[in-house]
Amino acid sequence: MAMRLLDMLERKIGWFAVRNLILYVIIGNAAVFLFGFTGIGGAEFAARLMLLPGEVLRGEVWRVVTFVFAESFGSSPIFLLLELYFLYMIGTSLEHAWGSFKMNFYYFCGLAATVAASLLTGAPGSAGAIHLSLFLAFAQLAPELQILIFFFIPVKIKWLGWAAWAFTAYSFVMAGSWQARLLIAMPLCAFFLFFGGGIVRGLRNNRRAFFNRRDFELKKADAERAKGTFHRCAVCGRTEKDAPELEFRYCSRCEGDYEYCAEHLHAHTHKV
Repeated sequence: MAMRLLDMLERKIGWFAVRNLILYVIIGNAAVFLFGFTGIGGAEFAARLMLLPGEVLRGEVWRVVTFVFAESFGSSPIFLLLELYFLYMIGTSLEHAWGSFKMNFYYFCGLAATVAASLLTGAPGSAGAIHLSLFLAFAQLAPELQILIFFFIPVKIKWLGWAAWAFTAYSFVMAGSWQARLLIAMPLCAFFLFFGGGIVRGLRNNRRAFFNRRDFELKKADAERAKGTFHRCAVCGRTEKDAPELEFRYCSRCEGDYEYCAEHLHAHTHKV
């Protein structure tokens, strides 16, 4: 339903989308980093960009957007290059998959949720959770893609995605207040808006497949019993109808009526 609504909006106002949005985010972060690296008023400049609810309410409304450019301030150059490269790869991949309009909507939805959570709680906001939600979307769309961690350890994106979810869940549980939990959870609203329906349908289909498979196995077992098989190996399940040449014996060391084929008579775990 949500995606159909987005498709309709894209047809009407798709021209309004900013192309290569993530590239502007990266350029802004790099510019703030370089300005701060000079040491000439860099800290004061970055502080004027951060999302501080008190300052926003006093009229510095530009902070509700510029805080996404202050995320890199204080980072090491190597870490910044890796972070911005990874962010560029994720952002461009999502834009190629969705188009500019949906990419814009996803990013600004996370931005608006972060701003709302910050203003509600009075706590400073950060773009970290927005960029995390971008990575989770990327992991959902390309789970089998393999990347090199530290340039030589191959890892599939889906495993990094599960690790990110585990870290997010841990941070949410260990957060000391509802304000901190709100700042963690709110930016993920875009992810569930885009993927929530598919995840629910997938879980429902898996549940249906599980019960269908269970019913099939029960019917199969009933059919086999109806055939009147007399011998069945307790290990491999083969009967005299599956392999007429097999011999079946009872194990004297097992408690109960457990019968085994010649192959497993001396190669099984005794039931006591």
